[in-house]
Amino acid sequence: MKFEISNLGYIKQAEIELGDLTIICGKNNTGKTYVNYAIYGFLKSCKLNLDFEIEIENEFNELLEQGSVKIDLSEHKNKLINSVTKFSKSYSNFLPQIFNINEELLQQASFAVKINNYDLESCETDTKTSLITAGLNIRHELNLKIHKRKGSNLLEIVLLDNNLRSASSYNLEIAKKDINKSSFLRKIIASSYFPNPFIITSERTGVSLFYKELDLNKNLMIDMMQKQIINNISFDLPEIFNKRISRYSQPVKDEIDFVRDLDTISKKTGKLAETNPEIIDLLIDIIGGDYSVTDYSMSFKFTEDTKPQEIPLYSASSTVKSLMNLYFYLKHLAKPGDILIIDEPELNLHPENQRKLAKLFTKLTKCGVKLLMTTHSDYLIKELNNLIVLNNDFKRKSELMEEYKYSEEDILEPNKVKVYIAENNTLNPAKITQLGIEVPTFDDEIINMTDFYDEVYYEVIDNIDI
Repeated sequence: MKFEISNLGYIKQAEIELGDLTIICGKNNTGKTYVNYAIYGFLKSCKLNLDFEIEIENEFNELLEQGSVKIDLSEHKNKLINSVTKFSKSYSNFLPQIFNINEELLQQASFAVKINNYDLESCETDTKTSLITAGLNIRHELNLKIHKRKGSNLLEIVLLDNNLRSASSYNLEIAKKDINKSSFLRKIIASSYFPNPFIITSERTGVSLFYKELDLNKNLMIDMMQKQIINNISFDLPEIFNKRISRYSQPVKDEIDFVRDLDTISKKTGKLAETNPEIIDLLIDIIGGDYSVTDYSMSFKFTEDTKPQEIPLYSASSTVKSLMNLYFYLKHLAKPGDILIIDEPELNLHPENQRKLAKLFTKLTKCGVKLLMTTHSDYLIKELNNLIVLNNDFKRKSELMEEYKYSEEDILEPNKVKVYIAENNTLNPAKITQLGIEVPTFDDEIINMTDFYDEVYYEVIDNIDI
């Protein structure tokens, strides 16, 4: 999937193609977060705004007669491409709403999507859905099972109850139209190409700490309006909103809603955690403990016996707050086919844990969760380079992997990675070889810093007594 972006904040013109692991590096204020937010907004809204019908005249009759039918999704590929192209053009107009800023600031912004290497076979689904159809005062509920195997273009629809057989021809026609227009078929066709996004912003520490205060601000605004209504005092609604509401971008709003709903979310079990619990174990090792949440509070429990057993979240370290959203997402929501979008995952982390994050992210991509991230961490990039180098065969490979505690699951294929450097108002692809990723913005600074220290060291050493 390739995105074309122009006149978006600092970015004047750029292209970015997503891989299994996509990284944007660069100096501060070069447009990295703008790119993340724009892509998140598109992926979140795309499947809901696809607009095309799937005609299943013959298939519908077979569904009624046989109880199941198979549909060749490849026949509808062009409909998807045309619908995506149409929506991506209109999406540019919604960018000010995504960023919650004045329309004039993004008046010239443009966002387009290129469909390339579209592969229906990579999609798999096994779910149930219900459609309600009514006509002539008769209501019918269609309970359907939707199944598609990986490696196949065929989608199988199974009618779980066949109460439509007794329906009138008029109601049958309505039912068929409902299936044609239903969004579930469009979503299934698009799911292999447009993953479900989850975003973790750089504001996550504040969100995890102050979400109750944000609710308080909203309640105070409502109380103010109620008092003015009771006292028959006129008020200017836009003025109240402007005074009392903080202006957040859509990704930050979604993150706030996620934290507010953690009590409900924590009762779920994500598919990723079910099939790959070792990923949650690795994250707990990085965090140093585990979380618990109730209707009234969140707390953190250390794994080390030498530390307090449990403390309120507000008393925990910045690392605990920074990784909270990642923990709850991976444990309770994440599933293969998702994309995790995260700004600066290394926030508040010691270099040792930044290196562990590289292993965690590699394992996620192997489990089918794509990643898009921004980073300033040389430790993260260098550890990813270590994992890429292990993709080669060499004499002491097994010995060194055992000595430095690497496993086969840590090995990262370079063709799964795409890296971009945000600079000069664009995104420049970084060079990735069998030896790793080349990021000049990091390397140049490290070389410059080392050169300075070496020169000063030898000057100073000649003039002091040791």
